[in-house]
Amino acid sequence: MNSNYRKKWGTLLCGCILLLFCHPARAQPMLLTGDWKISFEDKAAFGKADYNDTQWESLPKLTWSDDIKKTANRVLWIRKKVFIPSSLKSELKKTGLLVLSMGKILQSDNTYLNGKVIGATGSGDSYRNYLVNVNDILWDQENQLAIRVGHWGNFRMSEVPTFKAASPAHFFKYGTGLKESDSKAAIVNKAHVYQLYVTNLSPKNVGGQATAEFYNAAGKKLHTIQKDIQLQVGKNALDFAYQSPVPLVKIVYTISLPAYGFTTTWNGVFGYQNLVYRKVTPVVAYKAPQQYHPANLNQQQVTGWLGEKLTANIQQRLRKADEDAMLAGFINRPGSHSWIGEHIGKFLEAACNAYDNSGDPALKSQLDRSAQQLIAAQLPDGYLGTYEMDSHWTSWDVWSHRYDMMGLLRYYELSGFQPALNASEKIGELIMKTFGSEAGQRDIVKAGGH
Repeated sequence: MNSNYRKKWGTLLCGCILLLFCHPARAQPMLLTGDWKISFEDKAAFGKADYNDTQWESLPKLTWSDDIKKTANRVLWIRKKVFIPSSLKSELKKTGLLVLSMGKILQSDNTYLNGKVIGATGSGDSYRNYLVNVNDILWDQENQLAIRVGHWGNFRMSEVPTFKAASPAHFFKYGTGLKESDSKAAIVNKAHVYQLYVTNLSPKNVGGQATAEFYNAAGKKLHTIQKDIQLQVGKNALDFAYQSPVPLVKIVYTISLPAYGFTTTWNGVFGYQNLVYRKVTPVVAYKAPQQYHPANLNQQQVTGWLGEKLTANIQQRLRKADEDAMLAGFINRPGSHSWIGEHIGKFLEAACNAYDNSGDPALKSQLDRSAQQLIAAQLPDGYLGTYEMDSHWTSWDVWSHRYDMMGLLRYYELSGFQPALNASEKIGELIMKTFGSEAGQRDIVKAGGH
């Protein structure tokens, strides 16, 4: 190798070394490794930044189990001092917000940073991603993280807590409705403006595209609307005018934000079919002969104190049930807590029995709407739970399917609505396929504790 050639390579090598060592530092997501402090007492002072926790036990790993059930108090606290360098501000610049991600926590939590609540979640099946504002952090200093955990004898985090740049999945929140119309009313052949609400919690405006795809109850696409959007900081309402030719419409909204390389979907369901009820008998006859034949509910009349309570049950309980809350976790998974999926099935069975006895017309509208919108949320394979894909058939999922099926079968028995029976059959077939003793099947006894 001649001297000029060696000289060129030497210069290039030195340049690479200088570039490597002199390039400005690029912050990476900050993992909170190391020991924590833990206490099994429960005091509000534990959330304060200046609380002295030096006498607390050390917790090397974010997991704990009360194997001998010696802890009657189902609350624990963990605390950790965290030095946050100003180099992490480069993560902050990406979207204007940081997020503290902790995966799933068994079970509930209230999380404090420097004495301020930054997030709280009531379900052990939900991912924790708590937004952190630049003003919440003491840069180049120790920050105090404190977490109050409600548990059932076991505690763990599924991920190492991490400070990182917040993504649009963390700071955009969604909702649906009808502009200047009753979202609970019938929609067939009526012109409506369907709205997607997008709340932008970041400090930045961003442009993109929004698409609304309209489907009937059977999943056939009816119409598509696409538009350019500008999402301002705060609440935004995106309008999509449409006259539905069918009584129930499912809408899949898609938001695309090229600046973030981000695309997401959100679902809405509106309307219902006002059925003429025709009672049916079970498709499969009972194997054991029925010994007791009660009078039909529509032939029973209950008066006096008990009759007053039954009327109060309809007027003060069933009619006031929050349909949106019961259906939300099906229409847009996951649900707000582990067993949210059981409530709609229990409501359907109770409301069917109450309507069968009373003939209350307002209750019938509520029945038709909630049952049909529940069916519209069923996945093609028959799944009708409120869990994300990676958590299907864990925790309360089988339990909730049971109540879904009971409510839909009672609705079918009362109304004769064939899709309710079809949805129940799909649930049953999926459970039979999923659980069993064959290769690849799950043990239903171990599918959560319920």
